[in-house]
Amino acid sequence: MSHLTIKRKCTECNKDFIAKSSKGIYCSKKCFKKKWRLQQKQNSVVLTKEKPIITKEYLQNKHYLSVKESVIFFEISENILRRKIKENRLNYICLKKRFLFLKSDLIKIL
Repeated sequence: MSHLTIKRKCTECNKDFIAKSSKGIYCSKKCFKKKWRLQQKQNSVVLTKEKPIITKEYLQNKHYLSVKESVIFFEISENILRRKIKENRLNYICLKKRFLFLKSDLIKIL
């Protein structure tokens, strides 16, 4: 511990303080955290989550359809589709709580 007293001005709040080392530029941990959070916000990259609009033309080329895509493509309600799943009339694949149907199977049943 040195016996030097280094008077500085805080870069965040502009208050005078005595630095504990020659590298100190903040008067307190609160000012340091405030500046650090500001830098993190400026450096972070924000990606916008734009959902594509699903149309029938977009679904023409797909072989597997989800529940929402099936509803749009066949113009039926979601309840009807879910009822067919419960009755085991539809063949489906379940991936992470997401149902996928083969389009040809849906055409046969609906």
